[in-house]
Amino acid sequence: MLKKLTLTIGLLGLSSLAMAQTEAAATQPALHVCAIKGTPDSTQFEIKKRIKVAKGTYGSVVELYPRFAERAHQVGGNVVINYNASQRFGFWPWRFVRPVVWGTAVKWKTPVDCKALGGIEI
Repeated sequence: MLKKLTLTIGLLGLSSLAMAQTEAAATQPALHVCAIKGTPDSTQFEIKKRIKVAKGTYGSVVELYPRFAERAHQVGGNVVINYNASQRFGFWPWRFVRPVVWGTAVKWKTPVDCKALGGIEI
């Protein structure tokens, strides 16, 4: 009886902890990044790192945008150049196609106007 009570209390405590972490993640502000298909004038930015985000199975590339923006900010970038997003074959090409987003994270030296640069806001 004591084991069941201890187990029940432990599970309730863990479930409330998991719910608290979900709520904290939901209240964080969404990160945004400007994605440009080509390569603009190299005097305007400093290259940080090439980044790639992929999903293991079916889905849309739109589902990857939050992780892609987060990854760009992690490496110190606020704009992504040479941006590309598409469906790619996975390990078993006859069964799975997966969304993949990649590009080069850069730190723009001036304030960024994504529309003027011909990019899209992610």
